[in-house]
Amino acid sequence: MSTSWGKINPIAGFEDRLYLGTLDAAISPRTLSDRRITHIVSLGREPIPADNPASGIQHLRIPVEDVDYADLLIHLPTTSRFIYNALNNRGIVLVHCVQGLSRSAAVIAAYLMWSKRLSPTDAIAEIRKTREQVWINPGFMEQLVLFELCQYAPSPQEGIYVKWRQRIERNLPNTAS
Repeated sequence: MSTSWGKINPIAGFEDRLYLGTLDAAISPRTLSDRRITHIVSLGREPIPADNPASGIQHLRIPVEDVDYADLLIHLPTTSRFIYNALNNRGIVLVHCVQGLSRSAAVIAAYLMWSKRLSPTDAIAEIRKTREQVWINPGFMEQLVLFELCQYAPSPQEGIYVKWRQRIERNLPNTAS
């Protein structure tokens, strides 16, 4: 088992075609070139070279913060399809956030749940085979459970999703003056 806090780790069972990494991995031309990355899922707002279409890398950005109340759930079908299509077309995918511990791990866990019908716990166990320091924040853990309960298709009209959003919005601090 890898205990490396490195920039990038392959996900077991994907023949070095699905990687979980950090922002440093996503901005490193050498890392991207050495791993032959063709697709990137970015979880955050930080700019990376793949933002430029001339990079030749297919890029999906989900501008979500690593906070319990951030809505990652609504994006999980999109990220899962993006990863699936890339792998199905022989692409090599890097999923990253700043530290490669929570947001990106939650997205890969959702993909494993969706594609292999794993439970959230089993999906995270698969990821920890190569990146044991993964720690998905409690809000994202709840969203992985809801992703499964929504049958991998949360939407603004879906009851489970709507009830969760209403609860989150009720509990957000009021920032209006």
